[in-house]
Amino acid sequence: MITSRHLLPLLAGLLCLSLLGNVYAVSRLAGDRVGRTAFAEMSTRQFDPDFGRLVRQELLGHAGELRAAITDLRQARGRMFDLAAANPPDPVALAQATADVRTAFTKAQAIFHDSVVEAAQRATASNR
Repeated sequence: MITSRHLLPLLAGLLCLSLLGNVYAVSRLAGDRVGRTAFAEMSTRQFDPDFGRLVRQELLGHAGELRAAITDLRQARGRMFDLAAANPPDPVALAQATADVRTAFTKAQAIFHDSVVEAAQRATASNR
């Protein structure tokens, strides 16, 4: 049985773990939201402000798809760099890894470009 002498440190430890878990969860959620917004802001900085807002809305509408494409790109780049760092590197595996990076990059880029086109279609439709 736990004595009262041990109960206070145990409760304090559990409270600390709970607090850390909550801070992590909140920061993760906030970080995801800020990260999406920051990417959308950065990628539309050169656009007219009104058109940029439309593009950001489209990008945020495809956030899950874009996040998955960027994750695939990061993983493909990681594999490519790991293969390139091998001594000696396997040219066949490295060629496939670089092709995977190109494919993943093209997918992420296509999502962005499609969002720009969709925003342009919305802007054109609202001007009619």
